[in-house]
Amino acid sequence: MTKHPVPARDPASPRRFDPFRVLPAAERRRHLAAYRSWLEARNGEIDLPQRRLSRRERYFAGIERQPVAWRGAVDREGFRQWLAGAGRPALDPRMLFLVVVGKVNESERYGIDLELERFEKRGEHLADLSQLYVFLEEGYHSRLLIELCRTCGVDLELRTPPWSTRWLISLIRYLPERVRWIPVLCGEVVGCAVFRLLMDHCHLFAGQPEVEARVRALLGEIWLDEALHVAFVRARLGPLAIRLSRLMLPLVALSLTKHVPALAELGLPRAALLARVRAGFEVPPQAEWIEPAPALAG
Repeated sequence: MTKHPVPARDPASPRRFDPFRVLPAAERRRHLAAYRSWLEARNGEIDLPQRRLSRRERYFAGIERQPVAWRGAVDREGFRQWLAGAGRPALDPRMLFLVVVGKVNESERYGIDLELERFEKRGEHLADLSQLYVFLEEGYHSRLLIELCRTCGVDLELRTPPWSTRWLISLIRYLPERVRWIPVLCGEVVGCAVFRLLMDHCHLFAGQPEVEARVRALLGEIWLDEALHVAFVRARLGPLAIRLSRLMLPLVALSLTKHVPALAELGLPRAALLARVRAGFEVPPQAEWIEPAPALAG
């Protein structure tokens, strides 16, 4: 594979990629083929009626065999009020972290349920299997976030997002195929930035190292998927769609920060979120096929 020339960098510095770089057609094809192989190896067999992936189920079986739980006081009522929109009582940073987890889970789970229903109606044999793998992975993210909250001492109940979010998700679902991936890329980009922020804040649980390690591991599974989802959607889009996605990103970021006000408390207001995106995303070490943009290489 021909590599883009990049400037010398610190070997310890991760490679980075621009989520809105327009890829040449040949690079797009390489990305999509490599990613399809990755999805099959990472996830195993698909069971669409049960919405299961064989290797993900084995992962959760391992988690269940070795449960970890926070020991100590937890402000469950304050957590509930923030999630329900019933108030914003003062919370310590650990609880605000969990509020962000809970609010992010609301929108993601709602949208994925609609997409999987769409696949079931069409029939698996008609589906783009890479796309189906991605949506099933997103469903597992909800389980990972529920497990994360349980580990930290709170029960995360699945809630329906507000009507504005439901309307936007439903609109995307019915857009023409060439158009619907434009807002999807924006959503994946914003999600990747948020999960990176959460990983950066795992130290909040350092007082109980086994909890910190479990939280970091669970988020690491999600962040790896999300970074590759960004690369996957980018590779599906041509130059015009990529440019439109870049223009739409501030609106999607605004919607998210309004829906999840606790993000600002953790240091990711809208301006900071957009700055993270402009800095590019780390290329997961498992994904050597993602070529970094020269300006972001290290």
